[in-house]
Amino acid sequence: MPANTKPVLALTGSMATAHAGEVRDQIEKNLTTDWDIRTWTASDGEPALEALLADADVVVPGVDTLFVGAFFSGLKASPNLRMLQIPFAGTDWLSPDLLPPQAVAAGCSGHEITIAEYNIGAMLEWEIRFRVMDPDFRSGSWHFSGSSKDPTSKHSEIWNKTVGIVGYGGIGEETAKRAKAFSMRTMGLKRSAMPCPPELDWLGSSADDPTALMTLLKESDYIVLACDLNDATRGMIGPDELAAMKDSAVVINVARGEVIQEEPFYQALKSKQIAGAIIDTWYRYPARGLAPGEAPEDPSPSAYPFTELENVMVTPHCSAHSNQADYRRMISIASNLDKLARGETPDRVMVRGTGVAA
Repeated sequence: MPANTKPVLALTGSMATAHAGEVRDQIEKNLTTDWDIRTWTASDGEPALEALLADADVVVPGVDTLFVGAFFSGLKASPNLRMLQIPFAGTDWLSPDLLPPQAVAAGCSGHEITIAEYNIGAMLEWEIRFRVMDPDFRSGSWHFSGSSKDPTSKHSEIWNKTVGIVGYGGIGEETAKRAKAFSMRTMGLKRSAMPCPPELDWLGSSADDPTALMTLLKESDYIVLACDLNDATRGMIGPDELAAMKDSAVVINVARGEVIQEEPFYQALKSKQIAGAIIDTWYRYPARGLAPGEAPEDPSPSAYPFTELENVMVTPHCSAHSNQADYRRMISIASNLDKLARGETPDRVMVRGTGVAA
C-alpha cells in the first residue's frame, strides 16, 4: 500500500444496508485510525463486488453476502486483503482455503452478555413457568394460585442448583457471574487447563482429564453448551453423555446444533430420559439465503420434531440478537481495525490463510 494511502474497509450486504448509517457511524465513532470506508449492496451487481474485494484490506460482510456467488471467489483472489472480519459469532464454516494466503479471518465480541442473560432467563423460565401460568390464568383458572394446595401449582427456583458450562469462554464467564448472583453452584469445562476463576466452583480441562466432561454432566442440573463447533466438539454429546446426565437435567444449547448428536438428543427428550431442553441453535437453517420475508417450503430446524415436544423451549438462533450486542460488536470491530492499521495482531483470529504463520 503506497505511503499516505488509507487502507480500504469494505462493508457489504446487510452491513451496508440494514441500519447502514448506524453500523458505519458506530465503527467510525470508535476508530482511532484512518480508513477509506466503501460499501457494496446487491443492487450494485457482482462485478462491483469483485472490484471492491480486489481493493479491500478488510472486509466486514453481512450474512447475506455469503450467499452471493462472487463473494468467495473475489475474496480468494483479493491481492490486498489482510483480514476478513466476521461481524457475528461462529466461524465453523470457514477454512484457510477460502482466504487468500496473506489474510486472516477474525471473530468479534459483544454478544457474551446478551447470551448470558438468555441463559439465565431460560433457567428462570424453566423453574417459574410464566409460559404455563399466564395462559392458564387467562383461561379463568386459579390452579396456580398461592393458596392452592395442589403440589403441581407450585413453581421452583434456580437457587442452589448447579449449572455446568461446556466451553468456558466469554459467554461462560458472563453466565457464571450471573448464576452466582442467584446462589447457584457453577462448573466450567475448557479444553486447556487454567486456574479456576472466582465465579466458578469447579473448572475442568478436557485436554488434561478425559473424565472432566462426564463429571460436569453427572453433577449439573443445567448444562449450558457454549463451545465452538470443531472436530473435537462435533457430536460431543451422544448417547453415553446423555445417559450420564441426571433425569432432572435441562440442556441449554447456545453453541451449535451439531455439538449434540441429533437423533439421540431427540430420543432422550421424547422418552424423558432427561427433563428437558432450551434449544437456540439447530441442525437445519432453511431460511438462510432467502430474500427478506420469503418463507422456506419446509421451515423445520431438524429432521426430528423437537418443536412438538412439551418439555422443550425453542428459539430461532436469536440468543445474541439485541441492539446492545450489535453496538458492542461494532466497538470490537473498530478495535480490530485499529490493531491491524497499527501493525498489531487482531483479537480473536479464528482462521489463517495458508501463508500466515500461527
